[in-house]
Formats: sequence, structure tokens, C-alpha cells
Amino acid sequence: MADIVLTGSESGVTMIPNVFIDRYLPEADGEYVKVYLLLLRSFRSGQGISVGKLADLLDDTERDVLRALRYWDKKGLLQLVTDGGREIREIRFLPVQETDVSAGNSGAQAAAKTEASEQQTKDAPGNSVSEAGAQGERKKEKCRAPDAAKRRELAVDEDFGQLLYIVGKYLGEPLGPSGSDLFGYLYGELHMRADLLEYLVETSVDAGHKSLHYIEVVALDWHGKGIVTVDDARERTEICRKQYYQVLRAFGLTRRGPAPEEKKVMDIWFYDYGFQMDIVLEACSRTIRTIHEPSFDYAGGILADWKKKGVKDRKDIDTLDAAFAKEKESGRARRTEAAKPNRFHNFDQVGYDYDAILEELNG
Repeated sequence: MADIVLTGSESGVTMIPNVFIDRYLPEADGEYVKVYLLLLRSFRSGQGISVGKLADLLDDTERDVLRALRYWDKKGLLQLVTDGGREIREIRFLPVQETDVSAGNSGAQAAAKTEASEQQTKDAPGNSVSEAGAQGERKKEKCRAPDAAKRRELAVDEDFGQLLYIVGKYLGEPLGPSGSDLFGYLYGELHMRADLLEYLVETSVDAGHKSLHYIEVVALDWHGKGIVTVDDARERTEICRKQYYQVLRAFGLTRRGPAPEEKKVMDIWFYDYGFQMDIVLEACSRTIRTIHEPSFDYAGGILADWKKKGVKDRKDIDTLDAAFAKEKESGRARRTEAAKPNRFHNFDQVGYDYDAILEELNG
């Protein structure tokens, strides 16, 4: 295939170092790249810029912009100068050298990418490990406290310290030992990026979930599905949004979106219970067939019962249905047997005229 020829004028050009394109661009979140390019253009043209202006230009939140700035600061391409607090007063562009060693090429991120690749291979069509089976394996994984060596390593990690501070701000209180251990495991052992974990906590709190258990379950789900960047997480969030609407359609609620409380309930079904979509839709279908109206409470009761009885897939539901039908038939047979006349009543009743007998006895 022939190469594509690029033409055009160079008027008003913003120069971008080749090493940025070759090394930094492929691994960076797309939103982060946009922030860097807009900063670079403003720097070249001498225009003023602020976090608020960047957010407006990109139709992002200021939190997203700050997250991008901290990312490039960590990579060594920018230096953020604050006023002694958390307000950014100056952003310095640092020279991009060919010999720079990018933090993104560390063994931690390489391991994360390897895990992501392996997970994608597992989930590929035709693989012997089904999605349901992979989900079952992921549910067995639990976070554990870092060992002494890892604790010492994390204690001097500025990015981890910043992460704990930000998480505490989102949750409304500083993290205790168990919370610190949870994020120490996700960050230090699973090598989940700080910006990804920050995004996880932000979106969880925005959805009304401040439970560390909920955050842990979602984090392990993301890790198991090979979610490495914030862009990956946004795609996953879009999948969840589609799941909400599938449930609403199953209930016949097609003229509105999910209410916040309904999202919380559905999150329990998908994350806490770990059910796949076909299981949830079956519970919705049974709800409509039984009470003839949509009810998250009724469907939730069905799913809670299935969770208690260890349901993992449709085969388990079929097994429960068969056992229920057998028990029902057995009960019907017992009631029929009880209603049959026994041998003491299986004779013709003899009728007597007691008045005639008395008259005869009295003469």
C-alpha cells in the first residue's frame, strides 16, 4: 500500500518534538494529550491560559485538566509551580530529551500492560475460558495488605501520598489503615495507575458510592478486564450506562433514564453480586410475569435469593427451577393422597328412623 502524502502550509505552526510523538503519545490518555497540545500552543503563541479555560476548550471538568497536568508533571515534561498550597501559579515546559527515561516505561506499567494483554487474550472469542468463568475467577481475588517492604516503598512514594490525600478529600475524611492498605495493594501490587484510581473514586462518589468495599470490587473488575488508563475506564463506564438502559428496557421503561437510586441498585446486581446481564434480565422478566409491573425491589429480591443459593449462570437457575417444580409436584401428590377416603369410611352409610324405633319400643 502506497504512503499517504501530506501537504499544506506551515503558517502558524506549533512545533512538537518527535520524541513526544514516538515515546509519550502512544501510552498517554487521549485527554492528557489534548491538554499538553493546547498548553504547547498557548506557550508558542504567548496566549494566557488557565485550568478553567482549558476545561472549557475541551468540554472537560477542571478535575480532568488537573489530573492531566499532574500526569505530565510526573512524566517530567512539565513542572507545576504552586503558591504554597494547591493553586497552580506557573507551568514550566521542560526539555524533552531522547535519553529521558519515561516513568510510563517502568516495570510497573509494563506489567500492567502485560496483564491487560493476557486478559484480552482470555476474553477473545473462541478462547476456552468463558467470560462467565473469567468473572468467577476474578470474584475470588481479594485485596490484601502490603508487606513491610512494600509499605516502606509506598511511604516515600509522592504519587501514592498524593493519591491518598485526594481519595480522602473525595470520601470526606482521611483514609484509615484498612483504606490505605486497600489502595496500597491496588497501586503497589496490581500497579494500577494513580490517575486511574483517582478517577475510580471520583466517579464512585459522584454515583453515590463511598463504600471502600464497592470501590474495591470495581477496581478488581477493572483490573481483571485489562483497564489500564482513564480512557479505558471511560469506555467501561459507557458500557455500564448501556447496561442500565438494557434493564430499563426489560422493564418497559423506555421513555426515561435511570434514577440515581436505581443505578445504585443495579450496581449491586452487577458488582456486589457479580451477575452477568442475562441473569439480571431473567430476574426482570420474571418480575413482569409475576406482578405485571416493573419493580426494582421485586427483581432485587429474586437476585438476592439467587446470590444466596450460589447461582452463577443460567444452568444454575434451571437447576433451581427443576428442584422447585419437583417439590411442588411432590406437595400436590401429598395433598391429593390426603384427600382420598380411607378404608374406615369406604362403605355405604346406613340410614335409621330413630322415631320409629322408639315408638316400637314403647309399644
